[in-house]
Amino acid sequence: MLVCQLLWSQYTADTVFTHVDKMPSFGNCTSQEADEEAQKKCSDQALVQFISRQLEYPEEAKANNVEGTVYVNFVVDENGHVQSPALLMDIGSGCGEAALAIIKAMPAWEPGIQGKQPVKVKLNLPIQFSLRNADRALADRFTITWGDIVGDTVTLEQLARNLPFSVYVRGPSGDSHYVDELGFTYTSRSKRQTTAISRGGISEELVAIVEKSKPRGKFTITASVQDNGHFINVSRTFLVSN
Repeated sequence: MLVCQLLWSQYTADTVFTHVDKMPSFGNCTSQEADEEAQKKCSDQALVQFISRQLEYPEEAKANNVEGTVYVNFVVDENGHVQSPALLMDIGSGCGEAALAIIKAMPAWEPGIQGKQPVKVKLNLPIQFSLRNADRALADRFTITWGDIVGDTVTLEQLARNLPFSVYVRGPSGDSHYVDELGFTYTSRSKRQTTAISRGGISEELVAIVEKSKPRGKFTITASVQDNGHFINVSRTFLVSN
């Protein structure tokens, strides 16, 4: 018992590690994935998605065509809370401040573990600023809804049943946007694609794509909308089942 107590108390509250037995995990991946490699992959994907949603490309950087990578570091404490965000390398034009804003907006992580003890861990993180990625990040904040279809899987019966209904696109605030151009794409198991485009409504050409869809292929909805004078392409892909 004494040995366990000594092991537990060997790290002081001020000790900050850069590498531990089990590194901090983002996005509740510890409870969702069984092995360490799967947890890391899940955490990395969740972190990329979070950065994509949170990134606000500075107007000054857009105006000056500033692109590059900002490096930041921060500490995930023993309770999973993010502390002490700091810039390591900045590219200017407000990008450093935008990167720090992302870190400050982070929810709690799963803390790092050394031995059996949760500890503080310092992490370095590169955040890429690309004008092309900025458009993609903005599109990720819009959502497509079509009838009663939810999740990432759709049945052939659901596709046919929802043909009488319109496709809607909602912005980050939940506001509905008019669809200027609507596309359906069916990708077969052999990767062969069939696409049709309409001027916003469910046309006969789009109906034909639904009718050609088969189980185990992929069905993609693409919608073009306007937001503050910019055209944004939003897409959503489903696995087709019986």
